Amino acid sequence: MSNLLIEIGVEELPVGALDVIYEELAVKARQKLVEERIAFGEVKVETTPRRIALYVQGIALMQPDRVLEISGPSHEKCYDAQGRPTPVLQGFLKSKQSTEAEVEIRETPKGKFIFLKKKEKGRAVAAILPEMLKTLLVSLSFPKLMRWESTGFRFPRPIRWLVVLLDAKKIPCALADVKSGNKSLGHRFLAPQSFSILKADWKSYVALLKKKHVLLPLETREAMVKSALANRFGQKKIDEELAHMNAQLVEEPFFLQGTFSQEYLELPDEVLASCMKKNQKVFACYDTKGKMKNGFVAVMNGKRDGLAKIRADYENVLDSRLKDARYFYDLDTRESFEKKKPVLAQLVYLGKLGSVLDKTERLEKLAGEFAPTVRHPELAQDLARVAALSKIDLVSHLVYEMPDLQGIVGRDYAREAKEREAVAIAIGTQYLPKNLTESHEHVKKTMSLLGALFGIMDRLDLLTGALGSGIEPTGSQDPFALRRAGGVVVKLIRAFGVSFSLRKVLEENVKLYAGKLTKQDGLETRLVKFLQERVSFELGVKLGTRPYEILQAVMRASFEDISDVFRRFEVLNAIDFKILAKAAKVIQRTANMLKGYGKTPGEPQEELLVEPYEKKLFELIRTRMQDVSEPLEKKEYEKATRLFADIFLLPVHDFFENVLVNAEDAALRENRMALVAKVSRLFTGRLADLSALSRIEEE
Repeated sequence: MSNLLIEIGVEELPVGALDVIYEELAVKARQKLVEERIAFGEVKVETTPRRIALYVQGIALMQPDRVLEISGPSHEKCYDAQGRPTPVLQGFLKSKQSTEAEVEIRETPKGKFIFLKKKEKGRAVAAILPEMLKTLLVSLSFPKLMRWESTGFRFPRPIRWLVVLLDAKKIPCALADVKSGNKSLGHRFLAPQSFSILKADWKSYVALLKKKHVLLPLETREAMVKSALANRFGQKKIDEELAHMNAQLVEEPFFLQGTFSQEYLELPDEVLASCMKKNQKVFACYDTKGKMKNGFVAVMNGKRDGLAKIRADYENVLDSRLKDARYFYDLDTRESFEKKKPVLAQLVYLGKLGSVLDKTERLEKLAGEFAPTVRHPELAQDLARVAALSKIDLVSHLVYEMPDLQGIVGRDYAREAKEREAVAIAIGTQYLPKNLTESHEHVKKTMSLLGALFGIMDRLDLLTGALGSGIEPTGSQDPFALRRAGGVVVKLIRAFGVSFSLRKVLEENVKLYAGKLTKQDGLETRLVKFLQERVSFELGVKLGTRPYEILQAVMRASFEDISDVFRRFEVLNAIDFKILAKAAKVIQRTANMLKGYGKTPGEPQEELLVEPYEKKLFELIRTRMQDVSEPLEKKEYEKATRLFADIFLLPVHDFFENVLVNAEDAALRENRMALVAKVSRLFTGRLADLSALSRIEEE
């Protein structure tokens, strides 16, 4: 076993490219090593704007030998009536560089066929690496690529050097006409000279780079940025996204503090912070009370001479940008906020579905129905007002210049227009959460209920319009961010426990589209399937696991109220599995019996009961069914599951063991099926179809 170290030196990578490398390179490297039958241990990936490092600890030097089994043509094609080889066999053997002595004849379900077993000798890993490295890099899903040399290799930025080491041995390799060696370069300004990497040892490699003013781990650089902002500059409020972005842009962070004119503090804080972030990627500064100061912190790529000049350059550029922001802000606020609303007619919405003004008016009308549906009729007026004003900032000069401020600008302009504070806040948070990885608990802290209701209503309108006109995400293509919209819907529902009938809201929304939807057939089914996938993503359940099966069981029973889906899942996922398994055994036995029955059974009739065990089951249904129904009505799902299991497990078992359900007499058969269905529907119709669970006998 040896260690492999690969360093790819590049011109400075764009922001975002590093995230792709971290998300994909290690995963794909492991997959490729497995495909190539190369044994390996730990795989590490780190990257700076100027280098990509891949390290494999404990990598084998040789592939193991293997025996390949090759299936060939049928026996009758390979041999004639006298048993002599035909041209078909001879051609097959020639193509596989084999002889007739290696042929094995086997009987298969499709008849006799010939097979070959060929021993393939393992190759040296050093010989496999060059092509494997190229394949890995080409497979990374960078959004933009460039060509810069004659071989036509495509990458986000030109490759300038290449190091490939197996222990201390240099492995010959070439990428984009750059040949490998053991020479690397340090920090572009602070250690520009080349140096040798003598051995594939991760610890010494990271330490060597540190001496050359390169902090290799992104995590280290990001932590350094956050620590400096918090401890050196006294910032409690740190923009996590900006810290991550700055860590991607530098190899050794160095911090520079600057100021801007106090006159700009008249602008809203978010406008100032966004202007600094967008144009110069600098951090806004706040005092101990959270009020913005006329200062900023810039993260530079290493300490430089002439800091006074660099600071002045930052300040001059920032002054120009803030001057523009103030001009646009003043321009936008000269006329009434609501007077800009008709301009929304100029913004196209989902192609043929009208304009953003049409959407705004549709949401205003929907608000009157949505608020009572979610049991908050007192919010109907405010919700309609949020809908009326929510998109107006899209036609403002400030949002045109700084799209990241959409919603925030709308909030501040609503305040300028003396709208209710609750309405202004909801407008400002309408695009939250920014990231679907945010926990639902955190989302609840950052939004109001009014904002969440508008967020749900807004995204459902988008999904209804898109799916109803044939726009659906495919593979990696999702130009209208529908997956994100669906994810936001289910996250907000989960965070705020918003309970409503999905079917009712969808029907009302479709009516308000007034015949513009061209793909209405099966729309509800498609929307339900789409949102079910988003619920699975939100809960993080993995295929083949018990939580995944429990979620499928819950969604099979009902997906009408997504909030209740979360509630039922959480209860059943947390309950003692022995209790759940008992209930599942009842459901699975009844479900298996009903599966082959061609029609929906009616109500069981007492006069058709013959056997003692079916009479006992009927009596239990009559006297104890309410014991389960009441906690189900009150959403006391754990209690309902315990009672259902305790009441019906043994009686159902005895019923199936002692009563012939599929009796010859049609009336008896139908009545017994009705008994089975009555028990099954009690649980599966309202809580979960536990026939989706596997491995319950193991408990």
